[in-house]
Amino acid sequence: MNNNALKVGIFVLVIAGLLGFLIIKFSGKEFGQSYKDYYVYFTDAQGLSKGADVQVQGVKAGKVEDITFEQGKVKVKFKVKQEIPIYKDASVVIRTYGLMGDKYLYIDPGNPSSGELASGGVIQTTIKMASTEEMINQVQVAAKKFAELMDNLNRATGDDRLKKLIEDFDKFAYNTNDLVVQNKEDVRQAIANIRAITAELRQQLPSITKNLDETLKNTKDITSENKEDIRKLIANLKDLSIALKEKAPKTLDSVDKAATEIEKAVSENRQDLRISIENIKKASDSLNQILAKVNEGKGTLGKLVNQDDLYNNVNEGVKSFAEPFKVVKESNLEVIMQGEKHTGNKDSKAGAAFRFIPASEDRYYYVGILSNSQGYVDKKEEVSSNGITTTYVTKKYGILFDLQYARRILTLGEYQLWARFGIKDSSADLGGDFVVNKNLKLVADLYRFNRKDLINQPNNPQFDLGFEYRFSNYPIFIRFGGSDLLNSSVRGVYIGGGFVFTDNYLKYLLGSIPKVR
Repeated sequence: MNNNALKVGIFVLVIAGLLGFLIIKFSGKEFGQSYKDYYVYFTDAQGLSKGADVQVQGVKAGKVEDITFEQGKVKVKFKVKQEIPIYKDASVVIRTYGLMGDKYLYIDPGNPSSGELASGGVIQTTIKMASTEEMINQVQVAAKKFAELMDNLNRATGDDRLKKLIEDFDKFAYNTNDLVVQNKEDVRQAIANIRAITAELRQQLPSITKNLDETLKNTKDITSENKEDIRKLIANLKDLSIALKEKAPKTLDSVDKAATEIEKAVSENRQDLRISIENIKKASDSLNQILAKVNEGKGTLGKLVNQDDLYNNVNEGVKSFAEPFKVVKESNLEVIMQGEKHTGNKDSKAGAAFRFIPASEDRYYYVGILSNSQGYVDKKEEVSSNGITTTYVTKKYGILFDLQYARRILTLGEYQLWARFGIKDSSADLGGDFVVNKNLKLVADLYRFNRKDLINQPNNPQFDLGFEYRFSNYPIFIRFGGSDLLNSSVRGVYIGGGFVFTDNYLKYLLGSIPKVR
């Protein structure tokens, strides 16, 4: 069995063991998903159970973690996804899926202007919804009242009252018919008169309508044909009137005043103008004499222009200035895009970096920027209400910086030992790399020495130890290992990876970009 096969086998076993550990650790959970815990108190849980869904504005966002009794009330602990904000004026209500479905928590997240509620906080506002049993009782009450209404209606129409009402209506119809019969002749004459008037209007109406249409058409044509000209004429007359009334007197006054000032200035400064012209002429003559001396090589400027020393000095200066660019050209540059997830302290990182490697390849300089998922505690406040103490923690999030210098300190064949120091995640860092081959290396970092001075942070600095593997034929690398190994409360693993673009990849990418003409 050769060494390469042995290394590949060890690498596959390590990867399989790590994946098995992650599967066991995250069984039943969303991998990489962070949650925030919140609490709420109810006088009645209404059948809500542990593991029930949590919705924020109708979107599934978490689960009910625990239900306990505390000081005569039902205390419900639930979790919500990290990226969903819950504000201090949020409200909670217990709802039901359908008429007989399961119970779930529905959350109105509140108004952003009230400030975000920190993880571990208590939502003060609860809304009580009617349960299914209460709704059934209300329906029964409504049915009883409807039955009473029908009884009252039956009593109102009983004792022949409805029959008497119908007889009175028949009498009214009979009297109305009798009245129409008695006045039948008058009604017939009125209808005949209406018909005669209608016939006469039918004969005269077409002629009247035609004349009216022609009059309207002629008026419309005249207005349409000359509408724009009339509007322009009125506008021009109006502008001309304004200009003549307001602007003409001011313009004439300004012109008259300017002419007076010019005449006065020329009169007062006539002698000065003559002297200025004579001085300009003398200066021109002096400049011609200086240029003649420079051409002849006289004076300091003439010697600089006509001798080779100045050219030689400038040439040497340009060569000296070009030396740094020569060093840059002979060096290597790597552009790195990466991401990383820690399970213990739940830290997530993503960003970009540059690694500058001089031609000697015995050192390199590393500069990077990362997103700050954890943030740092800026303010902690405890508020007591109704015997319950709530802790509000305010965090600030910003960009993290990496700035490191690495030097190779030992070489044993293909194995290399490197030492690093500088800044990692905007804090002091001491690190080292043990290079097994060009693809695999062991990486260690000790950083975050100031954690003991922060709130809700462990006392010991963070120590990460793991492997980094770079694929030979692709610009891809992966990382995995132990995270925060010095602190048992947040100890876990980390896994990450990304892309590394060397000079050759960058030249290929830039060369494939189409030219803009």
